[in-house]
Amino acid sequence: MATRQVLPLRTAVSTSAGLASAAINFLACVEVAEYAGGSSAWIALLVAGGLIVFSASNFAELSGLYPSAAAIRVWTRKGLNDRLSLIISLVYASTVVFVIAADAFVLAQAFHAAVPAVPGWLWIVVLLGTIAWANLRGIRVSGKIQDINGAVLLMTLIVISLIILGKTSWPDPSQFFHIGGGTFQAIALGVFIYVGFEWVTPLAEEFDDARAISRGMYIALGLIAVAFGLFTMALTAIFPHIKALESTMVPQLIVGQKALGIVGFWWMVLITMTTAMTTFNGGLFTASRFVYALAREKALPRRMAHLNKHWVPANALLLLAGLSLILALGVMATGQYTVLINAGAGVEGLVYALSAWLVFSLRKREASKPRPFRALGVPWIALGVGAVFLLLGLGALLTTTAGGIPAALIFVVILTAVMTGYVWFIVPRLKSVKSSNSAVKAEPEETIK
Repeated sequence: MATRQVLPLRTAVSTSAGLASAAINFLACVEVAEYAGGSSAWIALLVAGGLIVFSASNFAELSGLYPSAAAIRVWTRKGLNDRLSLIISLVYASTVVFVIAADAFVLAQAFHAAVPAVPGWLWIVVLLGTIAWANLRGIRVSGKIQDINGAVLLMTLIVISLIILGKTSWPDPSQFFHIGGGTFQAIALGVFIYVGFEWVTPLAEEFDDARAISRGMYIALGLIAVAFGLFTMALTAIFPHIKALESTMVPQLIVGQKALGIVGFWWMVLITMTTAMTTFNGGLFTASRFVYALAREKALPRRMAHLNKHWVPANALLLLAGLSLILALGVMATGQYTVLINAGAGVEGLVYALSAWLVFSLRKREASKPRPFRALGVPWIALGVGAVFLLLGLGALLTTTAGGIPAALIFVVILTAVMTGYVWFIVPRLKSVKSSNSAVKAEPEETIK
């Protein structure tokens, strides 16, 4: 089917950066700084970013090799097998819901701190509902929302961080290069500040330049490194004893207020709002296209491939928004947001490891196929970095709760078992259903395959 590529490079950048720039990153920055021993946290973030670049190059090669809304579904089917590919794809797609739900909980804490009269759950309902409605208006609307909020988020975070650093007196510049005893843990946590950047790949068919995906991911990673690296330095400048922030859910608001008073407080509220817009919008924007692609091949119910008058996979989008809302409200009721964060981080780490293997495997299986982009360090460096991500992913899943239970691992194992049962018993029934005369109408030029 023909498509019309309508999205520019800036949307690739804003989508990749926005999906990684969740509100939970502010909490992660505090932990990175704590493990790194303070002002040298930027080193951990830089090293973590270097590791992520290798993973980004894997996704760039795979997306260039098979640009598709189905993304990882296509790559794993080529590199592994059909059923295993579908199981991995469904579990991986769930991470978007995890991130949105966990981020919604953190955002609710921030907005409730700013406006105590409004309950946190209402913020979640309003924000998710608004973003879902906007996404139903079409791909150009979604893209513009992502561009505007992504620019506001990253640029204003950089500016306020520089202002804070400019107001601070530094006793000794060498403190920025001190390597603490927890540097390895800081790097491991730093990696997950970038997690989610690759979810721009399901939009591969929508860009007006085939190089937009790879370029967008690289630019986004650089912007994330600068923005959150500067913020981490700013918070350690304001709070040399970083442990003072470890018990709060809204470190960004505290940092802003202490540095710039009421202006800094509301500035950080604005920045937090933009993280909501970019994460929610980007997640629904991309994952709905992924679900749509799976429905087109009858791996999901056919109604998930329905397109509204704006040529948006409306049912898929509303399903994802609904699941995210239910899970977010559940997290608010239980407070167990770290389980979703660790589950999402664990799955992402394993997928990053898998991407290195897929590049290696497909270069052997399809050596003659043209590759617009080629991953860095293949085979040995790439596989080595993949092994690091494998360990990081397992480490995130094995993180225990206060009771010593690896809740994230249990959660992901149960989810995988459910998806396995679905693939083995439900999907064959879906695929056996004959196409009816009321099949989904053909897509116009703007939509995806």
